[in-house]
Amino acid sequence: MMHDATTPYFGPVFWDATQLHAKLDRLVDLAWQPGWAPLALGELIHLCAWLRHGQGAGSWAEVQAALASHPLHRLMLEDPLIYHAAASPPVWLDLLLGHADAAPLTNDISRAGRDLFAATRDLAWPAALRGRTAFLARMVDAVAAEAPGASILTLGAGHLREAAGVTAASSLQRWSVIEPEYTARQTLLRGLPKGLAVQFLRCSLRGFARQPLGRGVFDLVCLPALSEGWDDATLNTLVGAAFQVLKPGGRLLICAPGKAPPEAAWMEAVLRCTPRWTGTGEMEALLEPVRASHCALRQVFPSVDGHMIYAILRRRG
Repeated sequence: MMHDATTPYFGPVFWDATQLHAKLDRLVDLAWQPGWAPLALGELIHLCAWLRHGQGAGSWAEVQAALASHPLHRLMLEDPLIYHAAASPPVWLDLLLGHADAAPLTNDISRAGRDLFAATRDLAWPAALRGRTAFLARMVDAVAAEAPGASILTLGAGHLREAAGVTAASSLQRWSVIEPEYTARQTLLRGLPKGLAVQFLRCSLRGFARQPLGRGVFDLVCLPALSEGWDDATLNTLVGAAFQVLKPGGRLLICAPGKAPPEAAWMEAVLRCTPRWTGTGEMEALLEPVRASHCALRQVFPSVDGHMIYAILRRRG
């Protein structure tokens, strides 16, 4: 049955389970129509946000269970970004970036799956992750231009996809990385741009936090993501260790999720993903181990869209 696409997707009513299932049935019909997947996805995102704030007859846990048991969930799994939501963060980022290594994950998907994939890749959080990758590359280029023969360290490198966007790689003395996952390291090596070599440091992030590799070694240390499941004290220790290995005048760049995007409730319900959304105060708290007197520059700022937050600390020298 084809429904009126102009039907309101939410309103000032107190929804019950019957109304929710009727709404989800309608979204399934919409999503299977050629070209209408973005409309269905947009309505589902608004619906999740509305229900997440208690505008329904059941709890949010009951809403999530209803979504998981409805045929809409099976339809969402046609989208490779949703189907592979439980993959490691580097693999998921490859999907967002359209990297060739992710091509096998997008083979043999349905037309509705392709439509949904195109729409989900354009959401605010995926865009923020792509923006982070580009920003990391620009920072490496900036430091390489300022300090020819610069030494770079990336903590939790994943597949190091920012390397593809670096234009001054030939002027780097070395690029060291810490990446604990063996499969990620192998993928990183295969995907390096021609002429760029990296040095794998043989320690874990926790090991680095406990015992940094000397002092005054690197011109730029990048922490692209805060390790999930770590408590604040451990993250503080990691930040302190990262600052310690900077040369005088070197910079530490920390990236973290900023304000929650409009699709945050949808991410929680469908992707089972809840990043640690970080405000300026929370980021400042992570920097506490670094004394202000040791910094020539200390700045916390959001990305243009606000969905990523960055900290740049420059060591006095």
